[in-house]
Amino acid sequence: MRRVVITGLGPVSSIGIGKERFWENAKEGNGCFQNTAFQDVEVEQYKSRVCSPINDFSPEEYLEYPKKMKRAGIAAQYALLGAYLAFRDAGFEVEPADSGNGKTRSGVPNFYRVNVPDPSRCGVILGQSTINPDVLLPQHAKFLRDRGPKRLNPFTLPHSNINASATLVSEWFFLKGTNLTVATACASAAHSIGMAALNIQNGMEDLVITGGTDAPIDSYFFSGFDIINAISCRNDDPMTASRPWDKDRDGFVVGEGAGILVLEELGHARRRGAWIYGEITGFGFTADAYNIVAPDPYATAGIEAVKRALAMAKVSKEEIEYINAHGTSTVLNDPNESYIMKQVFGERAYRIPISSSKSYFGHTLGAAGGLETIVTMLTMQHGVITPTANLFHPDLDYTETAAPQLDKRCDLDFVPKKSRKKDVGLALKTSFGFGGQNGALVLKRYLP
Repeated sequence: MRRVVITGLGPVSSIGIGKERFWENAKEGNGCFQNTAFQDVEVEQYKSRVCSPINDFSPEEYLEYPKKMKRAGIAAQYALLGAYLAFRDAGFEVEPADSGNGKTRSGVPNFYRVNVPDPSRCGVILGQSTINPDVLLPQHAKFLRDRGPKRLNPFTLPHSNINASATLVSEWFFLKGTNLTVATACASAAHSIGMAALNIQNGMEDLVITGGTDAPIDSYFFSGFDIINAISCRNDDPMTASRPWDKDRDGFVVGEGAGILVLEELGHARRRGAWIYGEITGFGFTADAYNIVAPDPYATAGIEAVKRALAMAKVSKEEIEYINAHGTSTVLNDPNESYIMKQVFGERAYRIPISSSKSYFGHTLGAAGGLETIVTMLTMQHGVITPTANLFHPDLDYTETAAPQLDKRCDLDFVPKKSRKKDVGLALKTSFGFGGQNGALVLKRYLP
């Protein structure tokens, strides 16, 4: 098997764009939470009004911004900026280019070109949980109002499709290998990273831009989470609304953004003298086959996903030094994940630091596993484990109604409130999505 390394990080999130600002806030657990302010509906209709948005998103601060990309949905724009930042962080030259038709009248380029040796050996595999509502829904409203298609924007269909983000990243940077969108709910980005690693391991490609993106802070999608009581109703105190493993947790906080990474085959990275953050050595994924929303209370498939990742990485449970968990702050997921760790690691589960990044940037759905993998890589680089913010009172008395005989108390080392200095050489990243989509990655510090 060829070795797969991570050489570039491109976070776009509510706590920062670019790895420097992102890390400064992540290591302190500084969140960015506020109440929603939808323009098209009265927010008083919602039980929950808490979210973690990217305020004042201005990609023009980082690059010349082609007008044609402004037609894209905001999730695709997050992915494009994240990919640009990741390529630059990986040491690639990213130069303005054109498609053969020249530049626009304003002189802004149509595309960018990355100086990769062989574009046909470079792919795009991105996760995304939702379609692009900011493109589709206004046009659908116009369709209904005008009773027909005459006034519709012809770009609506291609830019509203769930594959638009990956397609535009491929087009914008002239990457001609795999172009794949993974839509496995909250596990989308973790699955994308794992699939990208498999592509490189198996010799199909030398480089893949991967991770995930999502922009679900939309009145319609927000309604869906609100009506099933999945999101926090701590409207009077939004800054502490995301409380993974806390006994007072009442749901996740909807976030948005993109977590984009550059993965390369080790020799490909070495030949160009790239800085290497770490290595992906294991990937496991399974399905609960249980319920479209609720996790399997016995968590057999989730346990198996973690075991498969460890087996592929050829590491024992004693070697894992840190777990960046899914940690959603929901009533069912948190104790389920605690139980999974106890079943996989036994008594050692109590000695492994575990933290949830969603406690400070919210649940970014299809982007979550990408942003959290970036956090894990920076943890390894800096020797600092980011905290589980807002964990005031661990849920030590939780009892699972469906399976009361199982120990699902949230009594592990969840690194509450404050970051912790610790040298981490081997870490586990878990993701558990709606519909029983389970994913686990084993991440390793790079050793030549």
